[in-house]
Amino acid sequence: MEGRNSLDQIDRSILRILSYYEKLTALQLWYELGEDDTVKKRLTEEEILGRLESLTAGGFLERLTDPNTVSNRPALLIFRIK
Repeated sequence: MEGRNSLDQIDRSILRILSYYEKLTALQLWYELGEDDTVKKRLTEEEILGRLESLTAGGFLERLTDPNTVSNRPALLIFRIK
């Protein structure tokens, strides 16, 4: 697993924002990143989801499924610091 210093500014911002909350969805994180002055680039929700998946694979985050998801809809993914 790579060290925190090797993460780029956006990944560090994602981890910092998630540390303020117990857990967030990709959309909630997208809103928070939009208000973060350290993130200069406007990201799409898909780009954020890709970064969340990468941080999960790197062992920084864990992915949860919302237990309140309706059975006929796809599960809502929630991420939190591991």
